Amino acid sequence: MASTKSRMKWYPWLIKPYKKIIRLHERKKAHHAILIKTQKGMGVFKLVWFISKWLLCLKPKGTNFCDNCHGCKLMSANNHPDWHTIINEKNDVFDVDSIRVINEKIFKRAQQGNNKIIFLPNVHKLTESAVNALLKILEEPPEKNWFFLIDYNYLKLHSTLKSRCFLYRLPLPLEKESLNWLKNNNKKDNISNLTSLRINQDSPISAKNFIESDLWDERKNLYKSLSHSIKDKNLLKILPVLCKKNTIMKIDWICLLLFDAVKTNFNERKKLINCDQIKLINFFSKKYNNILLNKSIRKWTKCRYILSSVSSINSELLLLEQLLLWEKILCFITP
Repeated sequence: MASTKSRMKWYPWLIKPYKKIIRLHERKKAHHAILIKTQKGMGVFKLVWFISKWLLCLKPKGTNFCDNCHGCKLMSANNHPDWHTIINEKNDVFDVDSIRVINEKIFKRAQQGNNKIIFLPNVHKLTESAVNALLKILEEPPEKNWFFLIDYNYLKLHSTLKSRCFLYRLPLPLEKESLNWLKNNNKKDNISNLTSLRINQDSPISAKNFIESDLWDERKNLYKSLSHSIKDKNLLKILPVLCKKNTIMKIDWICLLLFDAVKTNFNERKKLINCDQIKLINFFSKKYNNILLNKSIRKWTKCRYILSSVSSINSELLLLEQLLLWEKILCFITP
């Protein structure tokens, strides 16, 4: 039987929380509903899946599931009749009908063993009526029904819903741990991995996905184009790059670069995000004070807001105006 550590080797930061929650079950002290608060890009779905596999295993040994019984084989085939994940793929909310589906499942007898699992990701998508319906279920659920809820939104979660659950905070790994994992799971250099990790708010899986995607090359091309346009004192040269695709994201990357220049002016180099763009950051920090840098950030933020909120806007014209305005701020042209 493979150990838990070897099975979870891709996400080593999940081993400790996995064992902690399993041991609560071993001591019969586990709450029937666990609300996991975390950040995207942590592999929390896999954590819930492994815990569920242990709960549905017919012959668990300590904190390990056997991986050989009928229950484990059904889970490995994503076909276990007592593991229910409620995912609404049609729209962006979970309504009362979604909760009715849960209600129907929990009052039916388990088909394998005794336990049943209800997995509800993205609980912030619950409508008010859905929350109220879920609260009734969580108040007195049938025995051997285990609920796992995921919250990626720390501010808007219903307070009563939190009170009905055992709150478990899944913390981010230490930066050093994430970098070691990234080093072992891609061929990028340490500076690139560190940059991707910080761009993705220290979520290691998001960092890995980002650095292996076309977005990584788009970001590098944007900064390369920006460097050339600064050299020529003609920011309009980056207009085609901005307009091509992922415009909102590219504005975010410009703002992150400017924030790094502000940090540099405050001697906060250890907190830089774009660690692979030091030359460009140094240009902005040495050439411009924080008043002008903050003004640039505000103008780009306003441009981003208009692009994302006004569907009928002529994006190319708006970006053209923004780049001309930015040239004035940076004194490329006189007012």
